[in-house]
Amino acid sequence: MSSQRYTPEFKDEAVRQVVERGYSVAEVAERLGVSAHSLYKWVNAVKPDQSEVHANELREAKTEVLKLRAQLRRTEEERDIPKKGGKVLCKPARVKYQFINEHKTRFSILSMCRLLDVARAGYYAWLHKPLSARAIEDMRLLSLIRASYAASAGVYGSPRVFQDLREVGESCGVHRVAKIMRRHQIKAIRGYKTPRAIAGRPSIIAPNHLKREFTVAHPDQVWVTDITYLRTCQGWLYLAVVVDLYSRKVVGWSMKPSLAKEIVLDALLMAVWRRRPKQRVLVHSDQGSQYGSDAWQRFCKTHNLQPSMSRRGNCWDNAVAESFFSSLKKERIKKRIYKTRDIARSDVFDYIEMFYNQTRRC
Repeated sequence: MSSQRYTPEFKDEAVRQVVERGYSVAEVAERLGVSAHSLYKWVNAVKPDQSEVHANELREAKTEVLKLRAQLRRTEEERDIPKKGGKVLCKPARVKYQFINEHKTRFSILSMCRLLDVARAGYYAWLHKPLSARAIEDMRLLSLIRASYAASAGVYGSPRVFQDLREVGESCGVHRVAKIMRRHQIKAIRGYKTPRAIAGRPSIIAPNHLKREFTVAHPDQVWVTDITYLRTCQGWLYLAVVVDLYSRKVVGWSMKPSLAKEIVLDALLMAVWRRRPKQRVLVHSDQGSQYGSDAWQRFCKTHNLQPSMSRRGNCWDNAVAESFFSSLKKERIKKRIYKTRDIARSDVFDYIEMFYNQTRRC
């Protein structure tokens, strides 16, 4: 049967059965009563070349890959730009422009402008004029400020530098001068430099004979002593104690409103009267001025006591005395402020003599 008997509409519908609905050519030809050869010709005339289909699919896949890569790059930039530019997010626009210029080889300028909330036109305008008129004026004032500062040998602060600038005809304000000096770390050099204590330096008055040997075999072999302070509404009340390392009891104490050397002498005298040691006793202290006084040295020599001192700034060398003060303040004082020094004396006496030395478990 000749294909001229079939209209174009019939041919299109027959081809659609094969191409769109997925029926086979033989099945459609049998149903419609046409030859399979003719249907093949109709399908091949309408269906595009397979190689062209593959080429189109490949182009579409490449386009999709490029889109996904671009999207991934934008996502990474949106993640990394805030990390790098977190310090400039709240800064003026010119600071953000400087950041953009420094990172333009790594990130997109468009993305950085969008994330930092600045205009691209402003960035490109900034490239032609990086410094504002005020910044240029500040640089000019900085040279005058440095000249005034150098002329004073570094003793002028912003008020006097400002006066120098006013004398030469400048009309800037004192706060602007102070801001420029603060930004460039220009400040007056005044006063004396306090000598810095070197921690761990041994005493030149008495060596450290104890050397943290806090366990002894006999009483009245080693005593440790130290001073602390108590807060009262009348002022400080200072407490000096002498502790026997063998029993860990307080064998001598003294409380006074000042840190004069008598406070440590009275505490040590109480320990000597109470214990009346028969042999030479090692008395360990820190490097306080009271323990380095001539009166302390003569007292120790008179009563057959051997001075020993901790290293400077090393509280662990006198840990037993520090431990007693810690127990006193945690168990009895508890951050209390006594109304009077007499109340404080009575309370500390009760803790030492009635509780710590008598009933407290060490």
